[in-house]
Amino acid sequence: MTSEVAAFEKTYRARVDLGVIAGDYPSLMTNLLRQGTPLDMVYSLWHMPQAYAEANWIHDFERFWAKDAAEKEMLPAVRDALTINGKLVGLPYFAFVNGALFANTDVLRKADLEGQYPNTYEELYAQVRLIKRRGASDTPYLPSFWSAPWFGIPFGFIQEALNRNIPLFGPGGHPLFDEQSEVVDMLGQWRSLYQEGLVPPGVLTFQESDWTEAFAKGGIAYSPQLQYDIKTFADPQTSQVAGKIVPVPQQGQKWGMLHVGAYLIGNYGQDDAALARAYGLAQHFGYRDQHTGGFDVPDAWASRYYLTQGYSAVNNSPALAESVARWLPDPETNWPVLKDYLTDPQVATDLFHTTWGSVWMTYASRELPKAVNGDESPAAVVKKLRKKAESLIDEYGN
Repeated sequence: MTSEVAAFEKTYRARVDLGVIAGDYPSLMTNLLRQGTPLDMVYSLWHMPQAYAEANWIHDFERFWAKDAAEKEMLPAVRDALTINGKLVGLPYFAFVNGALFANTDVLRKADLEGQYPNTYEELYAQVRLIKRRGASDTPYLPSFWSAPWFGIPFGFIQEALNRNIPLFGPGGHPLFDEQSEVVDMLGQWRSLYQEGLVPPGVLTFQESDWTEAFAKGGIAYSPQLQYDIKTFADPQTSQVAGKIVPVPQQGQKWGMLHVGAYLIGNYGQDDAALARAYGLAQHFGYRDQHTGGFDVPDAWASRYYLTQGYSAVNNSPALAESVARWLPDPETNWPVLKDYLTDPQVATDLFHTTWGSVWMTYASRELPKAVNGDESPAAVVKKLRKKAESLIDEYGN
């Protein structure tokens, strides 16, 4: 980031003060915006801008000179994610799948299952039990963020329900689930995985970094991860499983859901000239640079870190394919699988485009682990989650 900021300053003869915020970034950023802090451009995950826009803390991009061109080039799902009440509110920082399913070919080989990938969660859970019975792994499955940090377990809950085509939320965030929903059985399956010791002990208290570290140590057959982390698993400097981690094809259902980071423009009463400078900074980082006409920063993020972008021109470029081929095992087979994850990802728009979505997810972060560890029944937890959504609609409106 610092090198790209320096490049912008040199090219545009403008000063940029870069602030790195440690800790609970969403809460800290929300407080800064609420206080009217002069923030020209900020980073946000896409479930936050709805609340920011309704509070008038951010500018939309309706006056951005390259808005129409950028929208045409965006992946449709990304454009829709960043469109609030019919207005574009940000440019993409990244777009990848949260919960892309990765497999350790070494463990599968030991279980005599190499290449026999599951097509559904039912097949996945059956296979991890078989892997344990065959002695290939004590804990063959690392689930998708079963903990509270960064709304971990609610993301896992939402994406698995989406993948199973279980309705959760409708227009306006109205809950479509109750104690009779298939999601109760889904949580019951999570409870069984935990009870049978198929997942690492302590998984409910993991921090975000623990997921990559646990999978990178080896011994785990399958894990839904952030899509871009596959490059970390391929690096011998950071992984003990380099060359062994591959993406599981989407052949019967989707794996994971769309995850978007966005560059937003703060609204603190700046004049038009200051707003134009902020748009220029956002364009440099989140679209085609004004001077070069190229996706300079998006291309750099994708090639250096496999941080895929909101534009197919970046994600499907020969340059990225060449970069990925240097570290991805069997790229002729696995590169098309990785690209397929962003072809038509599932999205949680009906929840994330509510003012109260992050409040519900904070509540769900505390309640969902109770269904996993047995403190409460899955049906009881689901009932509470629905009641919370209904109360938030009453409080905030649709």
